[in-house]
Amino acid sequence: MKTKIKIKLIENYIKENRLSKNKFCKICKISLSTLNKILANKNNFKLIALFRIAKVIKIEIYQMFY
Repeated sequence: MKTKIKIKLIENYIKENRLSKNKFCKICKISLSTLNKILANKNNFKLIALFRIAKVIKIEIYQMFY
C-alpha cells in the first residue's frame, strides 16, 4: 500500500512564499532529491523529512496524510 501525502500543501507553501525548491530544501534541511521523491509520492525517503517539512509549513504531521 502506498502512503498518500498531501503534496498540494507543500506546493502551495512554496508558491505562496515565492520560494524555489532549493531554498525550501535549505529551510527544511532536506535534500532536493528527497523533496522530489516526496512530491512524486514515492516511499523511498526518510520519515524525518516529513517532520521537518511539517515544522516549516507549521502544520501537524498527521495533516500531511490523506
